[in-house]
Amino acid sequence: MGEKLIAGGGWVQVRIDGVAVGLATGASYDEDWAINPANVIGVLGPIDYDSQGYSCSITMSTFVPERVADSPFPDGGTKALFEFIPTRSEVQSNEGKPGEFGELQFVNKATQELLAAFRNVIVASDGVQVAPNSYITANIRLMSLERTYPNNNA
Repeated sequence: MGEKLIAGGGWVQVRIDGVAVGLATGASYDEDWAINPANVIGVLGPIDYDSQGYSCSITMSTFVPERVADSPFPDGGTKALFEFIPTRSEVQSNEGKPGEFGELQFVNKATQELLAAFRNVIVASDGVQVAPNSYITANIRLMSLERTYPNNNA
């Protein structure tokens, strides 16, 4: 039986609480600092800008791997990210909380370099994409309480 080859540029290994859960074909995060102007009566325009809140949204597309009789996945992981996605019934029975994780990491597959890390992560939305002549991918959006890496103290 022949092996399948994934050819391309950089690949990101996704880890949840230290466990490799799949290769991402696309991975990004967006932080919103909820910047608002500090306006003063009698002054045209703001005198300063201040953060009034924070949100961190993580978006990624991961391969939905083929499971082969109790062997590790081709990326070396034993679980796929898609296996962490809850059903509606599971969310409802878990007090309205979809999948929650302590830490999510993006790691460069080639160099094992940590690219980004997030704490207290929760699933916000998910879906699957099936296209001809392509691998099946899961599209997942998560929310995090905080990006912990990279940081200014590293």
